[in-house]
Order: sequence, then C-alpha cells, then structure tokens
Amino acid sequence: MREFRYERLLQWSECDPAGIIFFPHYARWMVEGVNLMFLAMGIDPNEVTASGMQRGLPSTGFNMQFLAPAKLHDRLVHEIVVSRLGTKSLSFKHRFLRREECLAEAEEVRVWAESNASGLRAIAVPEPVRALLKSTEPLTHPLVRSPSY
Repeated sequence: MREFRYERLLQWSECDPAGIIFFPHYARWMVEGVNLMFLAMGIDPNEVTASGMQRGLPSTGFNMQFLAPAKLHDRLVHEIVVSRLGTKSLSFKHRFLRREECLAEAEEVRVWAESNASGLRAIAVPEPVRALLKSTEPLTHPLVRSPSY
C-alpha cells in the first residue's frame, strides 16, 4: 500500500535541555506527516465538504517504541506506510530514521470522519481515496524535502 517519506531537521525548540528530542514531538510529527501524505495525494483531509461537513482523520490510538535518541540538528527521515485499510478506519506504520538507524517506530489507527453541529461520525473511506491509499506509486510533496538515501 501507499508509502510516503520526507526529511526533517530536529530543531532546538523540539529538544530537552540535553539536546535530545522531547518525545511528544514524535506524535506531532505523526499527525503532520499523515496530513502531508494526504496533501501530496491531492486530498485535504481536513477540508469542509460541499455539503458543509468538516472532514477529519481523528486518531483512535497509537503505540510507540523508542529505540535510540534523536539529537539536536539530526536529519531524520519520517517514513509512513498505510498498513491496513478498513471500511471506516485506516492504520499507519511510522518509522523515524537517522541514516539507516531506526530511532522510533509507531503504529496508529485513525477513522475517516465528518462532523457538523450535531457531532462527529465515522464514515466509509471514499472509493477514490481508497484507490490512492492502495497505490504503490511514489509520492512527493513540494513543501517537504524528499530524503536523499
């Protein structure tokens, strides 16, 4: 299924006083990375639909394992793979790499959802989106740097 990779530089504001990544930033990067992946496919996962519904991909859970510390100014590759595509839910595997070394990995589950004044509800992932998520065609995004392996 779909894979997406991009490179980021670990900034001072993302580190603790020892110059090691403050771990909640990995969760923030997971949210940002999935959003960038969808934008690279030409889909705004948070748009307001023609019928006035707010679309979104809320997370229903994730687990993460830390393997080695990322340090100030490390160039990290965030790798995202669609690992499961259900009717209303989808799962992603995330890996954060420094060169070939995996520093952290995570799995998360999200639902395709819409909301309005009466609340949020999970709905079926639309067929055109499903087709894009199943594709193995490489993705690039103009706002992010592709990794130079």
